[in-house]
Amino acid sequence: MPVVTITSKDQFDELIKKTPFVAVQASASWCGPCKAISPMFVKHSDALGIDDTYAFAKFDTDDVPDLAMELGVRSLPTFYFFENGDKTDSNVTGANPPALKKTVEEVSEKAKAKGAAGQGGFVTCGQLACYGDARGFWGGTKADA
Repeated sequence: MPVVTITSKDQFDELIKKTPFVAVQASASWCGPCKAISPMFVKHSDALGIDDTYAFAKFDTDDVPDLAMELGVRSLPTFYFFENGDKTDSNVTGANPPALKKTVEEVSEKAKAKGAAGQGGFVTCGQLACYGDARGFWGGTKADA
């Protein structure tokens, strides 16, 4: 799954609103360590990203300064992790490959568990309402009479 390039705070807000798990890399074009670890972030995105469940994104702090300020970026690169729209405490600061790998894998396990839970044999309220509408349309069953 490709890394999403964030170009505005609104785009970022929409991403964390619609995607349960998001990993975000704060970097800058002039940052050497950012350039060094970016290929690893892309590799993790390709291996661990899950459509509509676990997204990887990046933004340049010089291009989206309002987002950098909101996140409290103090050094580059910094990786932030979001769960259900909320920033977690699992930040990774600096070009630290082992820490980044560990954290993206931990979040991946949570995302997989959420995805598996959502694919079970349970009926959602929406599906139940649809079933109720269909029963009314067809006149119910003999047991209803």
